[in-house]
Amino acid sequence: MTVPSGPAWLGLLQDTPPEQPNWMFLLLGVVAIFVFVAVLPERKERKRREAMMSELKKNDRVVLHSGFLATVAAVSETEITIRFDDGNTRAKVLRSAIANVLDRDGAEA
Repeated sequence: MTVPSGPAWLGLLQDTPPEQPNWMFLLLGVVAIFVFVAVLPERKERKRREAMMSELKKNDRVVLHSGFLATVAAVSETEITIRFDDGNTRAKVLRSAIANVLDRDGAEA
């Protein structure tokens, strides 16, 4: 039996293989980046949209997802009656069909 020279822990350090990277920290970093890039902006946009839809009222100018510009004629819980610029044409659409609310100048509100 050979006796190691020097401190005993020195022999233990020389026999151990190099450490592998801790994959758990790498995975947590990727998840954190995903949350900041994908989840938080989507949550912010959802809150903005919910606020916009709750403040919707008669005579607001809206843009539908189909690209039509219209004026709100009546608001109910699930549907909105819109009026097109010719004055006589009205249509009922779901709230989800509204893409954006415009202000008086035609810009996004």
